[in-house]
Amino acid sequence: MFFRRKTFTETYPDSQTPVKSPRPWYLKIWPWLLAIFLIVLVFAVPLAVSGFGIYSRLLSINSQAEAMVASVKAGHLDELGGQLQTVENDLLAIKSRARQAGPILIVPPIGRIANTADQMLAATADLVSGYRELLGISNDLSASIGGESALNLSTPEGKKNLLDAIAKNREAIDRAEIKIKNAQQALDNINTDDFSGLLSSKVMIVNGLLAETIDQTAVALPLLKYLPDLAGLDQEKTYLVLFQNNMELRPTGGFIGSYGVVTVKNGEIVKIQTDDIYNLDKLSIGKLKVPPPAPPPTYGKQEYLLLRDANWSPDFPTAAQNIKWFWNEERKNAGLPPLQPHGIIAITPDFIANFLELTGPIEADGMTFDSKNFASELEQAVEFKYAEKGIPANERKGIIGDLTSELMGRLLALSPQEMLGAWMAMKNNIKEKQVVVWLNDANLQAKIEQEDWSGKIKKSDSDYLYVVDANVVALKTDQVMKRNIKYSVSIDEKGDLIGRAEITYQHAGKPVEALISRYRTYTRLYAPEGAWFLKAYTQDDQGTFNYTFFKDADIVSEFGKRTLGLFLQVEPEKAKTLVVEYRLPESVKKAYQAGLYKLIVQKQPGTAGHGLQIDLKFDQKIAAYHAPLLAETATDQELIFDSNLKEDREFIVKF
Repeated sequence: MFFRRKTFTETYPDSQTPVKSPRPWYLKIWPWLLAIFLIVLVFAVPLAVSGFGIYSRLLSINSQAEAMVASVKAGHLDELGGQLQTVENDLLAIKSRARQAGPILIVPPIGRIANTADQMLAATADLVSGYRELLGISNDLSASIGGESALNLSTPEGKKNLLDAIAKNREAIDRAEIKIKNAQQALDNINTDDFSGLLSSKVMIVNGLLAETIDQTAVALPLLKYLPDLAGLDQEKTYLVLFQNNMELRPTGGFIGSYGVVTVKNGEIVKIQTDDIYNLDKLSIGKLKVPPPAPPPTYGKQEYLLLRDANWSPDFPTAAQNIKWFWNEERKNAGLPPLQPHGIIAITPDFIANFLELTGPIEADGMTFDSKNFASELEQAVEFKYAEKGIPANERKGIIGDLTSELMGRLLALSPQEMLGAWMAMKNNIKEKQVVVWLNDANLQAKIEQEDWSGKIKKSDSDYLYVVDANVVALKTDQVMKRNIKYSVSIDEKGDLIGRAEITYQHAGKPVEALISRYRTYTRLYAPEGAWFLKAYTQDDQGTFNYTFFKDADIVSEFGKRTLGLFLQVEPEKAKTLVVEYRLPESVKKAYQAGLYKLIVQKQPGTAGHGLQIDLKFDQKIAAYHAPLLAETATDQELIFDSNLKEDREFIVKF
């Protein structure tokens, strides 16, 4: 308790000591006025001057960053040098202005502004250096192939010249890649919340634009570096291409309905052949007796596996090994010579549709295919219309070869400027997993996995979620299925972290004969190794169904994950929600107690991009977070995100 202290001016009534006169009011407040003046002089004035200077420089950076993104998208790398140099100069000025703010830098928020400017400066310096390397590479490529006139990709000589030049510049590409990835890492670590007020919005815009500039090139550099090997420089390379129909979803992207064999050398397609997968499979019926994994015979009534069903594993490198085995065995049974592919590439109709958006519509067999109708029109052509046109059933998928040849011809005829648009389409397909790749060369495969092009189940020592569906005898019903995943984490009374996944399946179609039925899926949920499943149940308008573990729900460990697998079905125009709750492993709990929580949500190849909501509720105070988007709700102990699963997502929280 505080007590008021007596002053020397107070007297008692019986005292004869004279009472002092009170001091004038202006003498009492002048020390306060002086203190306020000194604060304004020492703190506010430098802050105002520095703040105005910082804001004007951020406006300049914002303008330059927008121009940089436009330059990269247009392929004008020669313009990047000057633009990045301007950004670097502006950041140096921001750093200088922040240091001029004087003693106010001791105030934590202001000090963080200066620190963030330093981080952005470091990232931009790496970008400047990296893009200068790229400019040097561009000049070297031009000089080594005899100038721009020799860069004619429509001729075999032009393609070989380009591949030769790239092979000679691999070290420079490596240097550029390292510097640009360093810049990307630096930007990822910047906490834009360290800026406030007007500065915050500008810093976030600049940060986003610089990140987009990096994004346009970071994925392209590894592909450029590996291109001579992939495109068959001085030797033929043969690839098995699988057409996965994602209207009938399977673990690696879709049902394998057709395949192609593509042979390339020096960037030229030497040979391309496509066929219906059934034409190969039927020659092994009765000869191959490979039993399927436990779930398919239970729910699909299938006795033996063939090539078309070899992609049951959701880890594409594993599935590719199975596919290669079936490919070799079925060719042997068909009396065909051995053919060891250098790689297996699996694509979906979305992959082709993305390129049709660039090349324009294609005519084939009296039908017009464009980016909007490709999947549905192709399905009509190979499943229904072939009979009325008098095409034999075993030739019904010949149209796929016609479309592929026409599309490849158009892409190879693109100008260098248009090729950039083709690369953008390829980049999106890679990130959204409409194409996954496995290569027979172990070194190249390691690089493919490092770049996340392989459809591999990711290694993680943190929290992890991967939901994988396999359409089991449900026709092409995935085209009308909508999914939403909600994942939440909370702390129970024992201090354990509890994960809860809710996957809602919405059947948005009516039955169509031989096309759309009730939806039947074998769903697998991958959680961190060591997770302990507590309960699993479904809810719909008919009520709740509880799964019994090891009876109607399988629990296994594979790929360094703990996996729950179960079967469910959804009636047309109905919805059903699957709920799975589990205790996260001790390793995740210890990391959380040490101040860090990390979550990776992996996307299943072939899916369009489920809705994704993340709700993270903790009992520690959140210091900072890193995520693909701003939280819808951000309190001291909770973060809520409303996103989508068009690509893999990562969330990091520090305490």
